[in-house]
Amino acid sequence: ALEGLQGAKSFSLLALCKDNNSKEVASKFYSLLDLKKHQAVNVAQSAPYADIIVTKGTMFHTL
Repeated sequence: ALEGLQGAKSFSLLALCKDNNSKEVASKFYSLLDLKKHQAVNVAQSAPYADIIVTKGTMFHTL
């Protein structure tokens, strides 16, 4: 699922979770929240239920 993401400035959570079952999607979403909590990533969402775009956070290189 991470092919093509290396070196990318951002990625889509929807694209990352493509072809995953609900348990895998929930696990990835929880991991994303944990990374956000530790400021390793920033997240942006344009509207409720819209795709979540993920970018590097201030602490990305420390984890």
